[in-house]
Amino acid sequence: MLGLGRPPLGFGPVPTYIGLIFAVQMIIVYVIAVLKKDVDAVLPYISSAANKQPQSCIFAMGANISSLLIAVMVHVRQAQIDYVVKTYDDDWDAWKNRLFCVNSWATIVGHMSAFGLFIVANVQETAIIPLHITGALLAFGGFTIFMMLQCYLTHKLTGVITVITVFRFRLVFTVLSAIFFVVGLSFGIIASRVFHSVYPDLPTPRPWSRKIYQPGYVFHQISAAAEWLCAFSQIIFMQSFTPEFEDMYSAGYIGKNEISSAEPDDVPLPVYEEDEEDRRFQRRHRRYFHDRP
Repeated sequence: MLGLGRPPLGFGPVPTYIGLIFAVQMIIVYVIAVLKKDVDAVLPYISSAANKQPQSCIFAMGANISSLLIAVMVHVRQAQIDYVVKTYDDDWDAWKNRLFCVNSWATIVGHMSAFGLFIVANVQETAIIPLHITGALLAFGGFTIFMMLQCYLTHKLTGVITVITVFRFRLVFTVLSAIFFVVGLSFGIIASRVFHSVYPDLPTPRPWSRKIYQPGYVFHQISAAAEWLCAFSQIIFMQSFTPEFEDMYSAGYIGKNEISSAEPDDVPLPVYEEDEEDRRFQRRHRRYFHDRP
């Protein structure tokens, strides 16, 4: 992938594209849904805003592209971790099998999350309700688990391909995503039960509305707010992969050129303006650094 007037950025822009697509599509979908009065302006579910045409078509196009890009992101991350663990020759023998296992599970869960988003994109909220809810649980819940596994991998690879600040950043948004997912799911169930305790013969409102009396509406608002915050937490988490993906140019290696077979001490260090701590880090892991234009 090429940047205009800039050096090639590898797979770095992929997480950014996902975030941009999500932001643009949801602004358009929300504005259309509110103008058409399909949903309340205050805290509708994402799926409720995208339930009717034409906003459902816009949401489907954006979410389908995003699901593909998420699958690409997950695959690139798997290749990156596998490559580093295989080539790093420090005292890691006891950890390699565990890291490979965690990376494999992260890949499986990540692809399941992408598939869940694909289901949500193509099966509207009121079309096949059980299938739509299953897709949403896979998308939000699956990616939350993916984030947890990536935090573990980031912690173990701190000092090799990333720094402690990135681990802390990912940990914060992983915790937030997990909290928002649990809150959104729990309060959504509570809202439905409160409504059915008063109207046992009526279906759960889709969408919920302030214009008529609906028991449990306050719990729905909490659930909807948590859903939006969970989505934003996950999008922000994805952006942390951008710097690490800039040196990924294929699924097989890291960097602009294949790593030389020369001994680490024979590989020249790039010339940067950095402090002594950065220079010590590069010397310790010099085989993963290369000259930048």
